[in-house]
Amino acid sequence: MTKSTHNPERTCAIDLQSLAKDQPRHIPAQAPSKKASKADFESNSLASGIRSLVKSTTQLQQLARGLADIISAETQCLAVWFGQFDPESGSVNIHPISDDNATAVQQLAGDSLGQLVSASFQTGDVCVAQLNANHSVIAAPIATGEHYTMAIAGCFLETNQSSLRQQWMMTLASQAIEKWLQQTELQRTAQHAKAIGDALALCGVLDRTSSTTEAATCLVNHLRRMLSATQVVFCEGKSAQQGKLIAISEVEQFDVHSESSKVILAAAAQGIGKEDPVALTASTRPDPAVAIPLEAYCKANRFASCITIGVTDHDGSPTGSLLIASDCETFSDPQLAQLKQFATVNGAHLEVIRRANLGLVESVIDRVKSVPRKKWFRNALIAIGIAFAILCVPTPYRVHCDCEIQPAIRRFVAVPYTGPLEKTLVEPGEVVSKGQILARMDGQQLRHELTGVKAEFNGAKRRRDSALAQGEVAQSQIARSEMNQLESRLDSLRDQLSRLEIRSPYDGIVISGDLQKAEGASMEIGQTLFEVAPLENMLAEVAIPESEIQYVSDSNSVAIKLNAFPFQTFTGKIRTVHPSAEVINDDSVFVAEVDLSDVDVPIRPGMKGAAKVNTSWRPLGWNLFHNAWESVRCWTVW
Repeated sequence: MTKSTHNPERTCAIDLQSLAKDQPRHIPAQAPSKKASKADFESNSLASGIRSLVKSTTQLQQLARGLADIISAETQCLAVWFGQFDPESGSVNIHPISDDNATAVQQLAGDSLGQLVSASFQTGDVCVAQLNANHSVIAAPIATGEHYTMAIAGCFLETNQSSLRQQWMMTLASQAIEKWLQQTELQRTAQHAKAIGDALALCGVLDRTSSTTEAATCLVNHLRRMLSATQVVFCEGKSAQQGKLIAISEVEQFDVHSESSKVILAAAAQGIGKEDPVALTASTRPDPAVAIPLEAYCKANRFASCITIGVTDHDGSPTGSLLIASDCETFSDPQLAQLKQFATVNGAHLEVIRRANLGLVESVIDRVKSVPRKKWFRNALIAIGIAFAILCVPTPYRVHCDCEIQPAIRRFVAVPYTGPLEKTLVEPGEVVSKGQILARMDGQQLRHELTGVKAEFNGAKRRRDSALAQGEVAQSQIARSEMNQLESRLDSLRDQLSRLEIRSPYDGIVISGDLQKAEGASMEIGQTLFEVAPLENMLAEVAIPESEIQYVSDSNSVAIKLNAFPFQTFTGKIRTVHPSAEVINDDSVFVAEVDLSDVDVPIRPGMKGAAKVNTSWRPLGWNLFHNAWESVRCWTVW
């Protein structure tokens, strides 16, 4: 049925005899003015109630029943039906949406009801048919896209009530359903587009990972946030018996042999090879063989519901599954749509990452498994040739080392003068600012000494004044010299008293200086109290094994991963290599200093991690076997 312009002020009056002949004719009915319709139906409480019903309803059946209740409350309506056009059979299906009286009233209307609904599809206007002197039927078409395929019809009792009001009520109901259908389609489209966008965005994140485990960890953490789930688990395997637990959201490390991990794996493996999600909710229960592991998982972790779905590669072969748990009793349709989208797009992407990060041995094993057994000899030769070709491929040789973060510069805070230490105010590892008090010296002895020197100064001053009064020039000069000495001593004591508070020279972190046990003890001038390093300039000390030092040179690039930031890589270049070897953890190593660049996280001195020093390009076979070859050569030559 082609859609025409749907004007609520147009009405088609249908004669039952013409309906019987299937030749509807249009009879214009008196329409209300636009001002009256706006005042009566757009700005009053009735229209507000209909708009609220459209916004708050999530199902079409619920909306139709709500509209039927409003129509029955506002008019003398006996029954309300919902008509839908079936394009396959070309017929119209009529369903009652009001109370049980709709069936009896439908028998009264007979075939006229279906003919009237069909006429509304053809004309695109509200159609009215008079059943008898006391009853009339009104049908209003509902546009779905470019066609009229649905309609709402009602049977009304002929009373003093205006027939025009009944027609407008049916028009409002059809327009409400049209608006609800449009909003639902827009929401569905937006949700679908958002799911695809989120899946593609996650693909970009996964492209920056370097292993299947890292990619799976990013995937489960992202899914947990996007689906508002409590826990998300990724399981790898081609069948439930071969399942392997790879990643759990918000969990960096876990023991795969623990009982809790076995329970999680048993539940997640149920989704391997399943095209549709397998859910365990308050209203859904799968087969007992599948439900038992899921129930055990929910019970062990106190989840209200869970769902698992299979993950496949580009060819549709199973590669694993996703397990999602929630504290809610059920999963919404948008969540299921997003889950399917992620499983389709990102599942295949994970398989690509896994294959891209396979080691040499794993690649050969995968290749051998795909070779037909009846051609084993030829395929073995092919595999050997491929392996030899791969071993000849030049790759960058990387030296694996341990590293530790150290400050680029550091400053020692020393005792300004000899005296007892009163109190220390900071501890190692504490961040301090410039001018912050680190410790206080005990000034009681200095103040006593200052009082004594002041008394001696005043005495010398009196002796000088007395000698001058008596004309004893020699005595006055001696007293004057004594005053000068005492004045110098006073200045020194005052300077020491002004430096009782030992302050930080700049912003940084206290590396060493735990002197709480030394409080009250006498300290010598120049004795180190604290070691303070600024936080802006940090370097990494890389411990290069003695056997690899010949391949490392200045300006080699270094990639560093710290234990505190496992998902972030820091890069830099070797600034210098210490000329002599050091023994660290019973290993002879050469320490190289690496300047870190593009550091946007708060790294601290003492942080440890692993480093890879990128040296020259060499064949892959040399990279893998040169250490063993050099060891054998060393023993045989010696």
